[in-house]
Amino acid sequence: MGFVIGVVVALIVIFLLAYITAKKPVFGKVVIGLSVLMIMASTFFYFQKDEHAEKKKNLIPIEEIKSSGFSHSLAYGNYYKLTSEIKNNSQRYQLRSIVLDVKFFKCPASFDTEKAAKFEQCQQVADKQHKIDIRLAPQQTSQVESYLLLGENELADAQNLQWKIEIINGVAR
Repeated sequence: MGFVIGVVVALIVIFLLAYITAKKPVFGKVVIGLSVLMIMASTFFYFQKDEHAEKKKNLIPIEEIKSSGFSHSLAYGNYYKLTSEIKNNSQRYQLRSIVLDVKFFKCPASFDTEKAAKFEQCQQVADKQHKIDIRLAPQQTSQVESYLLLGENELADAQNLQWKIEIINGVAR
């Protein structure tokens, strides 16, 4: 719907510029020149990196976000329930959300789940990022629960795979 509105507005503006140019050629050329400059300037600013949003991501170092380890279980359909206890060790900032990197591995039968930190002998099957919105004040701990949707084509047998879940980013305020 937004695209259709944008096209209609653009057509109206083009029509008005053509009308102004036909009625008053000198003024119309000036208006067209100003319009082109405004379009170029807005395009330039649109594609700039948002430093404010990037600063929010880096307010809390990843080392200050602690997890008790994520557990997962099949919830319903293709949804898996992820649970963990998260602690915000920041002295100053509220943790708004965390981004998880979830990797799925197919491991040999002799794989030791106690030493699951090393996945050298396993084959990575898939990789997915998952955002969890939380509001966690500084120096607070909270139980986090989220549902992760896995498509049928992505992971047909996710319960029989080894999961490696890491926090890769935190957004603070």
